[in-house]
Amino acid sequence: METFTSADFGCVILLTKWCNVKGLIHVKSERMERYFQLIDHQRDAFDQYVREAVADPWARPLPEKWSVGETVYHLYLLARLVRRFSVVYLPVMLPYGHLRKNRPYKTDIHNIYEEYTRVKNHPMPAPSVLIPPNHLSDTCTYLEVRHLLNFETAKLRMMFSNLDETVAGNIRYPDPVAYYPNVIQCVQLLAIHEQHHFDLVRKYVGG
Repeated sequence: METFTSADFGCVILLTKWCNVKGLIHVKSERMERYFQLIDHQRDAFDQYVREAVADPWARPLPEKWSVGETVYHLYLLARLVRRFSVVYLPVMLPYGHLRKNRPYKTDIHNIYEEYTRVKNHPMPAPSVLIPPNHLSDTCTYLEVRHLLNFETAKLRMMFSNLDETVAGNIRYPDPVAYYPNVIQCVQLLAIHEQHHFDLVRKYVGG
């Protein structure tokens, strides 16, 4: 797990608030911008739910189920993984995307998490790199974790901001579980994945 100081968290909070208020990061692809806005709306609704219905965001509803804080940290880990992979992958694939930009591409994808549960009769397991560390609440507050998620998403949004939609639609990630999604579908999958976990929180925490 990364170690963050109070100064680090202060910078994260200020930067995410400034980006959100000033609207500095606008994605060139209309469809991707729509999916990033969906992520924002889903998080706003979840934040309101947490304020109104969750007394302790670090309390697990069941021993084997993540707390609200652990769930949000899991979402942060996924956003960070996508961004870090894209830092290396996109520069390599951009020429290929430009060559294929006149070819048709998909702009949406189904809920692969619901599909997996239905077909396998159990939820999709999280890989080890996306599992929150033990005793997370000893190192940071829930608000700090929540701002980490926003900050990581802002960095990802900035990375994708200048991608033409036709190019983004023809660059596909090597993820067979997600049916090799293109960049546009990848952003939608982040939204689908987050809402999937928000629904699970409401199911097990109640309120």
